[in-house]
Amino acid sequence: MRTDPFDVQPMRSQGSRRAPTFAASAENYDRMINWPARLAREIPFLERVFGPPGALGLLDAACGTGRHALAMGERGYRVLGTDASEEMLKAARRLVRPLRPPVRFLRAAFGELARKAPGPYDGAYCIGNSLAAAGTERVARAALADFGRVVRPGGMLVLQVINFAQVLREAAGAGCIRGPQTAAFADRELVTFKVFAPAGNAVMVTNVTFWKQDQRWQKHVFVGRLFPIGAVALARWLSDAGFRVRERLGDYAGERFNAKTSADLIVVAQRTPAARPGS
Repeated sequence: MRTDPFDVQPMRSQGSRRAPTFAASAENYDRMINWPARLAREIPFLERVFGPPGALGLLDAACGTGRHALAMGERGYRVLGTDASEEMLKAARRLVRPLRPPVRFLRAAFGELARKAPGPYDGAYCIGNSLAAAGTERVARAALADFGRVVRPGGMLVLQVINFAQVLREAAGAGCIRGPQTAAFADRELVTFKVFAPAGNAVMVTNVTFWKQDQRWQKHVFVGRLFPIGAVALARWLSDAGFRVRERLGDYAGERFNAKTSADLIVVAQRTPAARPGS
């Protein structure tokens, strides 16, 4: 008998009385994002794509600190959030409140989803440029193959990456700068810039966050490797994984994707009724 994918026992986490800190990477990630604005933009889009909550629930792949999973859970969806980082998942579990239907979190990297979180699900989403953060074509395609195995026939998949065609054009010289983005943390404001630079078959992104503390400017810097996923290649890989592209958008407001001007590439795909890949 297949185990209910939502029957995952969350790890217990002890409450913390420590003062707010930027030392942990999960906290750095969480604090540099304006979550109220982002969720207000993205959650209604996900609700439109997935429709009313279904019995099989949703998979939030590369869920990070779980903000989207929790927001969808509060709207009545069963959600299983997966991420390769246990630190991110610990932060997500600290936010969990008793929800009906449940929201659960499980450690699973791209390429492990079909084995660790087999579903099936009514739908899945992988946003926040997470698919590009897979770092290589091989891992990105393994993630799509996983989605093909765990999403039920007819189920929907939402993917979002930045528009790498535009970024690579702008970064051909001295690099491409995105920002500033602002977010509030405790009693201060954070300002974040991202710098994208080509590096062979990859794009390196440097995130720089500034904030003022004790009348002095502080900063946090981290560098990540992205695999530049284009619209044409993504459509081909989705077809190989058993999906048909239904929409290709440039933002969550519904504007059609334009390789020259769109900031993002958002793809809505539907699982075809054919046999699951690899089955």
